[in-house]
Amino acid sequence: MRTKSKVAALAIAAVALAAVIGGPAQAVVKKPVLKLLWHQEFSGKAGQAPSSKVFNYDTGGGGWGNLEHEAYVEDHVKTDGSKQGNLVISATRYNPGPDELAYPCPVESNAGVCEFLSSRIQTKGNLAFQYGQISARIRVPKGDGVWPAFWLLGNDIDTNQWPSSGEIDIMETRGDQYPNTVFGTAHGPGYSGENGIVNTINTKATTSAGYHVFSVVWLKNKIQWLVDGVVYNTVTPSITGRNYVFNKPFFLILNLAMGGNFVGGSIDPTLQSAAMSVDWIRYYSYNGAGKVSGTKAAIAAGKP
Repeated sequence: MRTKSKVAALAIAAVALAAVIGGPAQAVVKKPVLKLLWHQEFSGKAGQAPSSKVFNYDTGGGGWGNLEHEAYVEDHVKTDGSKQGNLVISATRYNPGPDELAYPCPVESNAGVCEFLSSRIQTKGNLAFQYGQISARIRVPKGDGVWPAFWLLGNDIDTNQWPSSGEIDIMETRGDQYPNTVFGTAHGPGYSGENGIVNTINTKATTSAGYHVFSVVWLKNKIQWLVDGVVYNTVTPSITGRNYVFNKPFFLILNLAMGGNFVGGSIDPTLQSAAMSVDWIRYYSYNGAGKVSGTKAAIAAGKP
C-alpha cells in the first residue's frame, strides 16, 4: 500500500477488464485440499483489543509517503461483541482542542493536522506465513476517501528495503469512483507504487453492502487473488518480468486509511466516521503447501 499517485489511470484500464462476480466467464477455483493452520475469529466481549500475542500497532500520521489524512493510534481497533464477532477498525474525524496533542499529517487543509484517527495492526516479529491460502471475511466501509486494506509485507523488510522486500495487497477498495471494485496488487523491485501489478474485480452490489471473503492462494512462483472464491488476478515470475520476491515468509497487516494517493487525496467533508469490520482471518495449507512461523505464543493464539 505504497505511493500510487497514478493508480487512477491504472484502475480505469483495469476496471474496463474487471470481472463481475457470478458472471458466466469466471473461473472458480476447484476444491483443493485445505487444512486450517491458524485463525482469529474475534468473538468475545465488546471493546477488546486484538491479541497482543499476535498483533502490534503501527502509529503515526501521514501513511509513510502516501499523503494520508489519518493518524494511526492504538485505541481505534476493538471487538464489537456481536453474535457473529468482528474486529472493527474505526476511523473518526479528529478535531483536537487547544490543549490536545495535534497529530501532524502532510495535508494542506486543517493546518497540517490529521483529519482522522484510525488504526493499523500487523504481525511483524510475531507471526509470518509462507504459501498456502490466507483469507479474511471483511465488510469494507463506504464513503469518498476511505481506503481499507488487507495485505502482506516481506518478513525481511528490516534488512531488505521496500519494494525489494515485496508486498502482496490482498484487498484494497476505494469508496469514491469505484464503489464496486476490489483491487489486488503485487509490488516488488521494478513494479512498485503506481507500477504495481494490479487487477480488479467488480462485486454485484457495492463492496460496502455486505461481507466478502478476500483471499490469496500463494504457492511457489505463483499467487492468485480471489474474492468469494473467484480468481481475478495471477502473478508469476514470467508476469513480473523482473525479480520475483514472493518465495519467502510475509507478515500480515490490516488498516483503514483515509485519503491519500490511492484514493485521490480527497475525503467527503461531511464524512464523520467509517468502519472496517473483520469477521475472521484464516490461514490454510493448500494441497500440502503452507507454513506458519513465529513466536510460540502467537502461533498458539491461533491454533485450530
